[in-house]
Amino acid sequence: MNRQQAPELISIKNIHTGFPHSVNNLYRINSEEGVFKLEIVFPNAGYGLADNKFHALYGMDLLLSGTSKHNASQISESLDLLGSYVFKNSDYYNASITIYGLNEHLSECLNIVKNSMENCIYPKNELDTYKNVKISELNINLNKTSFLANRAINELLFGSNHPYSIKSNPELIQSIQSEDLLKFKNTYLNEPYFIFTGPRSTDIESILNTNGYKLGLYSNEHRVEAFPNGIEFSQVIEKKGSTQNSIRLGKILPARTDSDYFKISLFNLILGGYFGSRLMKNIREEKGLTYGIHSSISPFKGYSIFKISSECNSNLTEIVKEEIGKEIEKLQTELISDEELTVARNYLLGNMLRNFDGAFNISERFKSYLELDTEPNYYENYFDSINKITASEVLEIANNYFDIKTLKYCISGEL
Repeated sequence: MNRQQAPELISIKNIHTGFPHSVNNLYRINSEEGVFKLEIVFPNAGYGLADNKFHALYGMDLLLSGTSKHNASQISESLDLLGSYVFKNSDYYNASITIYGLNEHLSECLNIVKNSMENCIYPKNELDTYKNVKISELNINLNKTSFLANRAINELLFGSNHPYSIKSNPELIQSIQSEDLLKFKNTYLNEPYFIFTGPRSTDIESILNTNGYKLGLYSNEHRVEAFPNGIEFSQVIEKKGSTQNSIRLGKILPARTDSDYFKISLFNLILGGYFGSRLMKNIREEKGLTYGIHSSISPFKGYSIFKISSECNSNLTEIVKEEIGKEIEKLQTELISDEELTVARNYLLGNMLRNFDGAFNISERFKSYLELDTEPNYYENYFDSINKITASEVLEIANNYFDIKTLKYCISGEL
């Protein structure tokens, strides 16, 4: 190897996802790493589709909090002795339990988790401790401008009654009872599907059957989700004494199924989606107005959310906002260079490849793929489309979707 000569750059042209196919509700991803990962996913049990957002969130967090025979410490210790780890999650659409452990202890781990989950009584002492922790966390967060700004932009984008933006408060937290969480568990945590990542030799079907899980057809029916219904275009939250202001801008954009979505993703990256973006170079590196600024796209089933986030000194807020507008305007009026387009394209595709590095990462991508009803050839189309996007198309996207006047805006901090 000649270390005085840079290696040849090879463009990324396509991807093989390694996603499994199945005739039932069990999906397998083969891995020979000596450990397993078993995801038990409950469709339509996420906080965005449940009857009560906080019952779903707390019900999942406390799912292993105790039964009539074993308390939370005993359950946790029994799993620790097997070298396993359990992660409980409630995202917008689904709820899930993820078990990590040694291959030889798979059945025993699953047995403990299943019994603890199905017989969970949400003991009052565990719930009271959990609520006290949540109230303490909330009181701390209410002193952070970033937390206040995030809540405000979500309310502007989604509306105050949308599950994504409904706010927590001490009274609401204290009102939640064990019976509420039991009702959530009994109503929503039924008929899961499974994603098993582990050795090909593991007879996961028999292990699931032995532990009381019956395999069957995966139901792809989904509850109707609430569509964003924001009204106001700006909001100011005063936080006296704060030396730092938090700025947020955002808007509703088309879903991943839209023909422009891939172009929007690339535009977002160029504007503020990575360290070499326009916003970072101008506002952070050249002018030193902020330590960090970035933009992001969050996909939902029927739409996506675009946000720009930054923190800055309280007396620089308007300057930062103006500079954001200038960078968007440049992308609306000037074609980006071939070099900048190539760097952004390679970064975006390379980052996607990293998301498929290893069996566990593939399982995460596959779970998201099922959750968002992604088309089978989505990632293949993604690579093909990103490779074909031109500078003129980036300019067109900037004009069609990113007029600064259409971005909702909020600020939290010292006025």
